Amino acid sequence: MRATAVAGSFYPEDGKELKDAVSGLFKKAKGHSRGMDALGGICAHAGYQYSGVAAATTFASISGMPRVHTVVVLGPNHTGAGSLLSLSLDDWQTPMGFVKNNEELGKMIQKTAKYLDFDEKAHAAEHSIEVQLPFIQFLNPKAQLVPICMMDQGYGAAQDLGRALHKAIGEYGKDVVVIASSDFSHYMSPGAAKERDTAALSFITGMDPEEFERRVDAKGWSICGHGPIAALLEYAKRAGCRGGELLYYTNSGEYGGGTDSVVAYASVVFPAQGKKGVKK
Repeated sequence: MRATAVAGSFYPEDGKELKDAVSGLFKKAKGHSRGMDALGGICAHAGYQYSGVAAATTFASISGMPRVHTVVVLGPNHTGAGSLLSLSLDDWQTPMGFVKNNEELGKMIQKTAKYLDFDEKAHAAEHSIEVQLPFIQFLNPKAQLVPICMMDQGYGAAQDLGRALHKAIGEYGKDVVVIASSDFSHYMSPGAAKERDTAALSFITGMDPEEFERRVDAKGWSICGHGPIAALLEYAKRAGCRGGELLYYTNSGEYGGGTDSVVAYASVVFPAQGKKGVKK
């Protein structure tokens, strides 16, 4: 069992308080969300008080979330522990209860991927996947989980993982959503962050993971989950998505943090077969 690591810091540690907090975030996200048949999306992973509305916007915009069988969550490795690409086979716990691990699908992905290891060390103290789970539990308590943590965020690793996701999910035959956990520009002025992120988002919504990753390296964009984003793009392209939709862009300064140096967050959803969202 993978126990909670950041309850009480990134989000409330009391189950009822956490459920109420997530409910409130979904209410605030109504003005930004659009319901659509979607393959997946990008969710922020900072403290809920700063990034929770952005994350809720993505989850609320995936119309299949209340019915989906499994959610694959791709997160960056902030701790430096474990393998370069790490798949957890544990069930996970949050203050709202337990999330069952879909070992069957996880093993199908691992079998196809070249670089993915079974490894729990990378996940033990990592927050980028954990903070997504209460949103999933709120919308769909029965949803199962495949957690993948990426220390290697290079294009080669992302491309290979995207291919493995497409093959395994296609063969699995049940409804699966893929979430890339990422914040955007870190620790700069809101204007500088928006300028960089606008450029990055043009490649993300334009379904160009290779150029996105090249620019991350060349420009030093501080998008902490760029590898998970690129892997999601590789998967979504193969699954027929023709373009992502940016639903909401914000930063920590707009939610009570300092306004001189911010962390930015973007909500992006990838419609199935290019379907456009409809306003709720």
